[in-house]
Amino acid sequence: MIEIQETLANGTRIFGWKSEPPLTPFAPSYAHYLSEKKIFSEEECKEWNDYLLEQELILLDGLGDNYIRRPGGMPVQINLLKFDFHLIPKLKTELLNGIKSILSVSGNIDWQGTLYANSWFNVLQQGQSLNAHIHSYHKNTFYGFHVNINTIDTFTSYYHPIKFQEESIHVPNKIGCLCLFPHFIPHGVSQNNHETPRITVAGDIFPATWLDEKPEAPENENLVEKGVFEDFLRIGICGD
Repeated sequence: MIEIQETLANGTRIFGWKSEPPLTPFAPSYAHYLSEKKIFSEEECKEWNDYLLEQELILLDGLGDNYIRRPGGMPVQINLLKFDFHLIPKLKTELLNGIKSILSVSGNIDWQGTLYANSWFNVLQQGQSLNAHIHSYHKNTFYGFHVNINTIDTFTSYYHPIKFQEESIHVPNKIGCLCLFPHFIPHGVSQNNHETPRITVAGDIFPATWLDEKPEAPENENLVEKGVFEDFLRIGICGD
């Protein structure tokens, strides 16, 4: 196994694992790329923090606790990318830029497809953590993401999907950083040991082909179209 470590010109850190060149027809052949890049300033994260805590109170009052934080799961009743907050367009743009970087370093620059996304936010109070979990493992699997909005001394652990805890990468949660990871990579979050809540924005990015597989899924109603990769150099937001 070879550890991936690379820093791109735009400041994106690429990390993960790839296999050694297989010597038999049955040896594993893979490359798992994860990325980390600071996309929001401390001032912008303070705006996010205040906005999300306000939204938490509103949503908990109207919908109940499970609609915001569901460790290891996906709240299907909201999509943060559809909220009216002035930093959301910047988040959408950075998500597309992040996928562009990963497609480039992975040698998939010619890939074509339309992407959709949903998003939620997690609030971990003192003593809470997120157990290791994956987001999907099927033919339409793509990338998940999270953005660290407010955190003190926590980290996200990414586990090799075959060797699991024997090979893991523990990434300190840095305020303002966007992390992208393949859906099938197990990951979890360390316990928040501070009174200050750990707040993150998280979500999933899927190709349009996923909609054809599960048209009845309630989360599909809230997906936001992210971009069309027909010509990767002209990548752009395709709407809400």
